[in-house]
Amino acid sequence: MYFSAHVPDHIRSTATFYYQMRKGAMEPDHPGELLMPSGTGILAFHLQGRYHVSALAFFDGELPKNYLIGQQTVSYRLWVEEDTDIFGIALHPTSAWKMTGVPSYQLTNSPTDPYTLFPTKYHPFLKAIEESENFEQRCKSGNTLLEFFQAEHSPQKTLVDYALDLIFEKKGCLSTRNLCKELHVSERHLQHLFRQQIGVSPLQYARITRFNAIFVEFTRTEAPRDLGFLTSFYNYYDASHFFKDFKAYSGEAPSQFHLEKFSLLKELVEKDPYLTQVQHLKSR
Repeated sequence: MYFSAHVPDHIRSTATFYYQMRKGAMEPDHPGELLMPSGTGILAFHLQGRYHVSALAFFDGELPKNYLIGQQTVSYRLWVEEDTDIFGIALHPTSAWKMTGVPSYQLTNSPTDPYTLFPTKYHPFLKAIEESENFEQRCKSGNTLLEFFQAEHSPQKTLVDYALDLIFEKKGCLSTRNLCKELHVSERHLQHLFRQQIGVSPLQYARITRFNAIFVEFTRTEAPRDLGFLTSFYNYYDASHFFKDFKAYSGEAPSQFHLEKFSLLKELVEKDPYLTQVQHLKSR
């Protein structure tokens, strides 16, 4: 079971949405639930059990009880050996860096205990989230954490935030060269800022954004799908480039992919798709 709630408008420059995800124990031969990069950082708290994750060479094993992770650049599989429940906050792409001061490239694909990353003044707020009794209370505790951060730092938009606005506006269909031209900045400088504040290059982040947008369209369109139209609309050079991205993120070709095989992913993309919620942000 998965459910989510939008973060209030006054703190939406820091986080995107709250979620809770429950999964019953899986059979030993289960191939795992497929999930894809969301374009957000994640601050998460296990409420019961532990999720196990396999993400290529980046991570393979049991997730920490609580963790902060930056950008996820690959799809991954989830397993649970027992009933498992987790609460999470999907952070704005630059928020992990702004809140902890840790260079985001250190958090990319790397779930880390948040108590080792956040300054001690944040620890009571993290503890309040852990100790909340239900989803509504956890969201309120999350609001308090985010409000405290914004009151303490009055975070200003960075050049990267302005770049993200453009990437979201174009649904990722924007080259690094054109992005730099819009922002009047050199590619080398923007590459450095993205690595520091988001953990990936502008090209990588735009690619994730574009794929997530087209994947949601793909899953909402009944077969036979007009892949020529979709790939053209999302500025893929040709269908083969889309197929390459699709297989890289899902592990299967578009013609072989069936959402019904992945019950959790199906639940996450059908109503308010987690893959594109970050794209509706306009940083303040």
